[in-house]
Amino acid sequence: MSSVREHHNLAMEFADLGIRNRVRGNAERALAYFKQALDFELAAIAELDQSEGLAWSVLHRSAGTLALDCRDFRRAEQITTRALAGEPDPGIAEELRDLLEQIYFHRHLDSKGVALQDDEIELSLSGQEVGNGVVGYREIYDRVDNTSKLIYRTVERIRELPFRERGPLPRNIREGYQTLVSPPRSGSFTVTLRFGSPVQPIQPFLPGILDTASIVDDFMDLLGLITSSRIDEIQQRIPDQDYLRNFLGLAKKIAPDGERISQVGFTTTRGDERRSVELTMPASEIWAPPIPDKPDSPSEPATIRGILRLADAMGDHNIVQVVDGNNIFTIRVPQGLMNDIVRPMWDVRVIVHGMRSGNIVELQDIWPEDQE
Repeated sequence: MSSVREHHNLAMEFADLGIRNRVRGNAERALAYFKQALDFELAAIAELDQSEGLAWSVLHRSAGTLALDCRDFRRAEQITTRALAGEPDPGIAEELRDLLEQIYFHRHLDSKGVALQDDEIELSLSGQEVGNGVVGYREIYDRVDNTSKLIYRTVERIRELPFRERGPLPRNIREGYQTLVSPPRSGSFTVTLRFGSPVQPIQPFLPGILDTASIVDDFMDLLGLITSSRIDEIQQRIPDQDYLRNFLGLAKKIAPDGERISQVGFTTTRGDERRSVELTMPASEIWAPPIPDKPDSPSEPATIRGILRLADAMGDHNIVQVVDGNNIFTIRVPQGLMNDIVRPMWDVRVIVHGMRSGNIVELQDIWPEDQE
């Protein structure tokens, strides 16, 4: 038994080294340590009699997890199913089943060329709409959806791709950088967003793989600048005006309304370092880029209310219409706002703020009327 313990202890030492290197971004070194840890754990199992029910179950669970860390999904499956096919300790059996589900899930992602990364973002909500582990469906769904959009836009921006004003997200980015959501925490309303990244470049024109750490850091940095109203720094970080308008528009949709939701929090953990950003500024107070003056076309502030009935991005016009009874208002949407901000409000009663010039209102801000 002492040899079993020695092999297991060595497995745990190498596993710890693997985790430390993975957190630091040393993927190849981490993988090498995990493989050594798996070899020692399998050696411990080989010397253990199956009658040792608890130890047998625990070591198989550990070895299956290490094989998963090694991305050796077939071996992880074999180790876990062998334990379940025997007489596993009842207290460990459910954990083995959970591990098997994780193995199949990761293998599914791997078949698409995606690896689930350790970088996570915890999204939490506070306010009148949040109860003990419950929240209004739209409050959480819309924020998760818009956070995912913002992550995808961050990937496109960091890759220096031209702003995608219309059309679907490119498949290589949609499948390569998936956003996955955990179940909410008990006793609060917090969910965890995890991100995948390509195991290898999906298209030859993509220059390498963007690590999720840089994407998450950029996301947290920019939200932090919003909370402190450091708009100049945001503009320096996002000099492209289309990406800037899009970022601020999505940030408004994520931010609290100040009544139903009073705070939207984001937290990341990397190693022993924990970082949090709390958005408490209501969406209505987040800065919106001004509309450039047109000397040859005088304009005046305008607020329009009505139902969004048309979202037409044909050509370069980006025209929408808002209908209020018999009144029809023509709104021109600036680049960066149509796909992610305006189009999802189709057939919704909205409020538009902008500058009226002749028969057209140049949109500056838009939101559903029930969020006023």
